[in-house]
Amino acid sequence: MKQLLLGLFFALPIAAEPLTFERLISSVETEPAVLAGEKKKNAIQTGTSIKLWNSLELQYKLDGFGFMEHDFELRFKPKVFGEGNSTKSYWEAQSSYQQSRADFYRSYFVYERYERALRYLTQKRKQQLHWDMETVNKDRLEVLHLKSGSETFSPDNLISALERESELQAKLIADSNALRDIEMKFRSWVEFDSVALDSGFLPSISEIESILKGNLIVDDTYPAVAMAKQKWNVESKQYEQEKTGANKIISSIGIGYKHSFGSYEYDSVKTGTYSYDYENKVAVADKEWKITKKDDDRRTRDKFYATLSLRLPFFGTDGGDETKRQLDVLEAESDYLDEKRDITQKVARIREETLALIAQRNVQKNFVERVDAGDVFEEFAARSGSDPLLLLRAKDVSLESEMKALELEYEIYSRYLIILDYAGKLAAKDISKHFEWENR
Repeated sequence: MKQLLLGLFFALPIAAEPLTFERLISSVETEPAVLAGEKKKNAIQTGTSIKLWNSLELQYKLDGFGFMEHDFELRFKPKVFGEGNSTKSYWEAQSSYQQSRADFYRSYFVYERYERALRYLTQKRKQQLHWDMETVNKDRLEVLHLKSGSETFSPDNLISALERESELQAKLIADSNALRDIEMKFRSWVEFDSVALDSGFLPSISEIESILKGNLIVDDTYPAVAMAKQKWNVESKQYEQEKTGANKIISSIGIGYKHSFGSYEYDSVKTGTYSYDYENKVAVADKEWKITKKDDDRRTRDKFYATLSLRLPFFGTDGGDETKRQLDVLEAESDYLDEKRDITQKVARIREETLALIAQRNVQKNFVERVDAGDVFEEFAARSGSDPLLLLRAKDVSLESEMKALELEYEIYSRYLIILDYAGKLAAKDISKHFEWENR
C-alpha cells in the first residue's frame, strides 16, 4: 500500500500538462451551453424525416363486456398538398437557427478565455515593470543615502523615494493576487501544472490598425445578427406551415372491419290444455308461453366499412391565432433589424475608441523608444552634469511610459477581441482562423 501511494504521488505531477492556448480554447467543448447546442442540432438532423401523412392510428372498439362485437378501424390524417415542403423548410430554418445559436455561444466562451489570457499576460508584464521600477527606486534610495551629508541633499526626495517603495511593494502584492485569481479561473476550465501562454497569438498593433481602418461591415454572418435573422426565418416558416395546414378539407380517412358473433335467438310459443268445469258449467283453459331456441342460433355477421371526416372551415374561426402568428413574424423581423443596428453601432463605437487608443499608445511608445535610444538620457545628462538622481528619474519616467503603453495595449486588444466576438471569428473550431480577416 505504501508503494502504491508513493507511486500515485509521483505520478500526479507527471500527468499534469502546461496550460497552452490549444488546451485553453479546446475546453470550450465542455461548456454546458455548447454541449446542449450540439444535442439540439443532432436531434433536429435525425428527427425531422418527412412523413406521407400527419398521423396513422389503429382504433379498437369493444361493444359491451360480452365480447360479442369487435370493431377495428385504421384511420390516418392525410397531408395537404405542399405541407411536406413547408414542414421541410421549417426544420431547415430551425436547424440554421440552432447553428447560429451554437456559434453565438461558442464565440462568447472562446472570447472569455482569450480575454482572461490577455489579462494574465498583461498582468505578468505589469509585474515585471513593477520589479524594474522597484530596482530603480532602490538605486535612488542608495544615492540619496550617499548624498545625505551633501548640500544637494533634499529630505523631500528621500520621503518621496520611501513612499514610492511602499507603493511599489503594494502593487507587487496586488500583481501576485491578480495572477493567482486568474490562474484559479483557468483551473475552472482545465487542469494544468504551469502556465505556458505567450502573446504570439495576438496580431500586432499595426495590423489591428490596418484592419480597423479597412472595410469593416456588419452583415448577417455576425452570430448575434445571424441568430436574430434565423429566428425571424423560423417564425416565417412556421407561419407558412400553419397556413398550409389551415387549408385542409379532409381531416381523416378510415377503413374499418366489424366482427360480430351472433347471440342466441328465441321464439315465444303459446302452449296449453282445456278442461270443463261441470259444476260451474264453464270451460277452463290452462295455457302458457314457452321460449324455444331457433335452429340457426349461432351466426357470424362481418362487415367492412369506410369513414371520411371533413373539415368545415366556413363554420369556424381561428380565434385570432393567424393574427397572432403574423404579429410574431413581424416582431421577429423587428428584433432582427434592431439587433443588426445595435451591433453596427457597437462595432463603429468600439472601432473609433480603439483607433484613438492606438494613437495614444503610439505617442507613449515613441517616447519609450527615445529613452531606449539614449536621447532622453543625453538631454538629462547635459542639463544635470550627469546627476545620478536625474538619470534614475529618466529611467523611472521611461518605465512609467512603458506601463501606460502596456495599459493602452490591453485596452486595444480587449476591444479588438470584442470585435472578433461580434464578427463570429472566434466561433471557428480551428484556432488558426480566429484572427484571420479574409474578404474584409
